[in-house]
Order: sequence, then structure tokens, then C-alpha cells
Amino acid sequence: MHIPDGFLNPAVSVSTTAISAAILAGSLRKVNQQVEPQQIPLMGVLASFVFLIQLFSFPVGAGTSVHLSGALLISIILGPLSGFIIITIALIAMALLFQHGGIFSLGANALNIAGVGCFLGYGTYRLIPGDRVSIVIAGLITGLVSSALLALELYASDMLDLSAGLLSMLSIYGSAGLIEGLATLMIVLFIRKVKPEIMGSMV
Repeated sequence: MHIPDGFLNPAVSVSTTAISAAILAGSLRKVNQQVEPQQIPLMGVLASFVFLIQLFSFPVGAGTSVHLSGALLISIILGPLSGFIIITIALIAMALLFQHGGIFSLGANALNIAGVGCFLGYGTYRLIPGDRVSIVIAGLITGLVSSALLALELYASDMLDLSAGLLSMLSIYGSAGLIEGLATLMIVLFIRKVKPEIMGSMV
């Protein structure tokens, strides 16, 4: 879902960058007020984990591959604000080091992946009763909403025929979201068994 440079027009690129930058600034300010020194190593470890899993893609059909984002998992463990910071940093590092996503499309990528994955994913997880069901549904919903946002951004940039491309993108990234939800559930259950004290430890 990482959008390369050249796919978004300047208006879409600037507007999504402004939105993501505002969210990042607010998240940094809030987390900086509440973070404890002993929590910083955990943030670093999870940032490395997110960076690693985003390097590995898996096929979902029609010659297309996707990867897990880790946004839902990080938000459940640390909270959506910390999650947004970590995922955004990972996206910046991947764009700079591996050209995985563009520099000028970082705002859109942060909004689609970090914004939707952390805030909508976490909100869905908290809203739906029953952890096992809520985590899987949260993964599915974030995949669908992220793909819809991506399709709209590409459509606004005259890079996608919305009537033809939206359904395909929803099916591809909805499948990826479902896989993300299932993977997140397994990891959360494991952490709760071996290290429950780190769950929900930040904001």
C-alpha cells in the first residue's frame, strides 16, 4: 500500500501531508508528556519489529502482494498515539533506505497506514465486545478503509478509474486486513500469556 512518488498530484500530496503532520505533532506532544523513561526501550523494540515485518510481502492473488503494517498491534500494546508515531517513523525509514514508498507521498502513506491502522483499528478494537472477535474485525475494517482512502487519493490524482479499481483494491487489502487481524490476535494472546504488563502501557 506504500504509494511511490509520481502517483499523487501536488494537491493530494500537500493536503495528506498536512493532515499527517498535524496528527504526528499532536501525538508527539501528548506522548512526550506521559511517557516514562522505562517505556522508551519498548517503543524502540516495537519500532524495529514493525520495520522488519513491513519488509516482507505475501501474495494475495492476481500477481499482487501486500505486507502487514503492525499498526493495529502497536496500538493495542502502546495506544494509538504512540502507534502512529512508531508506524510513521517506520514509513519514513523505509522510504529513505529502501525507496519503499515515496518521499512526497509520505503524508498519504502515513494517513492510510498509520492513521487508519492506529486510530480506527484501536477504536474498533475497543468498541466491539470480545477481544478475539474485535481484533479480527478491526484488522478487516482497517484494511478496507485504508484501501478506500488509497483509491480515492489515486482517483483524485487521475491515476485510477474508481469504478473499475475500487472493488479490486477493497478485495485485495480487505484480505490483507483480515490476515493482519488474525496475526495480531495470535501475537496479542501470546503477549498476554508471557508479558501481560506491557499491554496498554502508553497512550
